[in-house]
Amino acid sequence: MSPQRRPEGQIQVLHLRSSIGLYGAENMVLGLIPALQRDGIGGRLLCLQALQGGERALFERAVELGVPAEVLPCAGRLDWQTVRALRRLIAATPRPLLLHVHDYKSAFYAWLARAGRALPIIATSHGQFNDSGRLHLYHHIERALMRRFQQVCTVSAEMQPVLVAAGLDASRIRLIENGIDTDRFHPRAEPLDLSALGMAPDCFVFGAAMRLAEQKFPLGLIEAYAASREATQGPTALVIAGDGPLREAAQARAEALGVAGEVVFLGARKDLERCYARFDVFMLPSLFEGLPLALLEAMSAARPLIVTEVGQIGQVLAGLPARRVLQGDVASLAQAMRAAREAGRAGQPDGAALRERVMQRYSVARMAADYAAIYRGLATA
Repeated sequence: MSPQRRPEGQIQVLHLRSSIGLYGAENMVLGLIPALQRDGIGGRLLCLQALQGGERALFERAVELGVPAEVLPCAGRLDWQTVRALRRLIAATPRPLLLHVHDYKSAFYAWLARAGRALPIIATSHGQFNDSGRLHLYHHIERALMRRFQQVCTVSAEMQPVLVAAGLDASRIRLIENGIDTDRFHPRAEPLDLSALGMAPDCFVFGAAMRLAEQKFPLGLIEAYAASREATQGPTALVIAGDGPLREAAQARAEALGVAGEVVFLGARKDLERCYARFDVFMLPSLFEGLPLALLEAMSAARPLIVTEVGQIGQVLAGLPARRVLQGDVASLAQAMRAAREAGRAGQPDGAALRERVMQRYSVARMAADYAAIYRGLATA
């Protein structure tokens, strides 16, 4: 586990992430590390091995992209082998060194591994504050640990008062909005060919890229699609890229509503840029969010939008064309889908302004520059 040789004095950052799949936070980290390297910040991704079936999707994707990464075995809620492995990496990595954690488990193990060392820890909160049950407890623990960290970053402004209420010093909280690769997500990307999936060439496609979990409201989206198609003309489809715990329930809901032949589940995809290029309208019906990468990716691809304004979404879209719907309201969602379909492709809002907003404010280079400034400030403090 010896790190690669780096230029003398270059700041090194160990990014810790516990993951069971490839979703927004994972893709944010995968984009951040190479962008930081271009900005003179060395980095390595440490994937804490999840318990659920040995999921290695994040590590494998990092290897594919050439992102320096390795797996830290983590066999339980408190695995001292994980702590010892992380301490060995910390000891072997040249200074100046910082730890950047991206979830509650990573925060816990980073805190244990630091063990009194003068080693700055930065945490990014990706927006998971509205969960219940066990996750609610874990996020409570995470916020308690954050009080001991040097810097906490949030991806949406609405998270900041939650952290202050949890006892964090407001002066150590900073908003850094997510950024994406605008060269990859582009209006001229080659569209995904849906003919192999039985879709008509002229099919009007409502598309989503989401984790199939309650937060994203996939069952409500399917219900809205079924309601909206009653008033449509011509072939339509709902195409969902992504996977998650509600996949079987979502498929069953489509079957029960009689639209199973029109709802396509693509599963996890590595070619989302092609998916966006085929979507006539991008759907984001989330019940709560931080700042979803899928929104920024669809905007960068200049796709017309139907969204709920939760988390940072309202600020991102301020003054821009998008159909906005009520959070958790199937009827509102169905009405927006009917309006979009009746308008047809020629009647959809021009997406050029959406892409321009991303180019100006939400590029991965801007995000990396913001984090690099924090790292440099802490490394020289």
